[in-house]
Amino acid sequence: MVSKILKAAVFILLSSQVAFAAQGIKGRASLEGVTVDTVEIRIYELRAGGFGPFTGDSPVATTRSGTDGQYSVELKPGRYIVEGIKKKTVGAAKSPGDLYCVYSGSPVTVTEGRWTTTGLYMTVIPPENRTKGKESRVTGRITYKGEPLEKAYLYAFSKVDGLFRGPADVLQPVAKGTFSVELPPGTWYLLARKRARGGAYGPIEMGDKLNFYQGNPLEIAEGETVAIEMPMAERLAWLEEEPGNRGILVRVMQKDGKTPLEGYHVLAYQNADRSGPPMLVSERTNAKGETYILPPSSGVYLRARKNLGGPLDEGENYADADLGPENLKDSQPLLMTAK
Repeated sequence: MVSKILKAAVFILLSSQVAFAAQGIKGRASLEGVTVDTVEIRIYELRAGGFGPFTGDSPVATTRSGTDGQYSVELKPGRYIVEGIKKKTVGAAKSPGDLYCVYSGSPVTVTEGRWTTTGLYMTVIPPENRTKGKESRVTGRITYKGEPLEKAYLYAFSKVDGLFRGPADVLQPVAKGTFSVELPPGTWYLLARKRARGGAYGPIEMGDKLNFYQGNPLEIAEGETVAIEMPMAERLAWLEEEPGNRGILVRVMQKDGKTPLEGYHVLAYQNADRSGPPMLVSERTNAKGETYILPPSSGVYLRARKNLGGPLDEGENYADADLGPENLKDSQPLLMTAK
């Protein structure tokens, strides 16, 4: 009898440890701030030269959102693209009228023993219209809740290699919600964004309005004009932020180690010289100099700075830190002190 009790206790203990050690992606699907059930969630592992559904990859995991819009998928540590679709029509391919979203923060990072929270901001897929003319061009509207969205930006990329972070091949300001851009024939990947802080570049932050074009990749033939609509969604904190799932707390301080540096981003790089596009960018530090970052389990090289893009300016204030696997399990905040 005692032996059976001990075996049962060991089993329960091991089961709880496995559950505790699990990691993956979880979140909620919503349409204009209202949660959506029965959304098919497809998870794609990031590969070199790929970007999930945009490059015809096969999902490594799927699930569906529940009645409260919530979903969760257990995954091995890595980087992933998250897609959601709720079909209105029959068939596997996305079609006008379906609800659709590729999470704009993709690729997301899953680290060992941690759950990464994502929000899927569903929008209705509008129809495309193609006509022949003298030049290849994309025209259309950027909208929010059906109305033209002013002071937004349209980004066109010819490749997925940069993961849509960094300068686009074509950047078009969209002042009044409508645009017309000449593009060479070929394959294009479009996204649109209106930053709450203004400007064309910077990490995705709460309150931003953004979306990938639901028809990505966009194929444009010689002399073809493609008319599209890009419905936008607003990034909402309640869909993505959960205590315990925000990653590692980082504090960025002045040289004296006491004065907080507010308004700094923490950038994560895979290379020690911290060159090229960062793999992750945190939100700006608050008045306490604090922000969160969710690095991969293998560790990364961090840099905190106010400016984004390009090398350090002469005299620019910044802080560096190396984040190894041993630090990832430390519950204490990571201190970054300016040079």
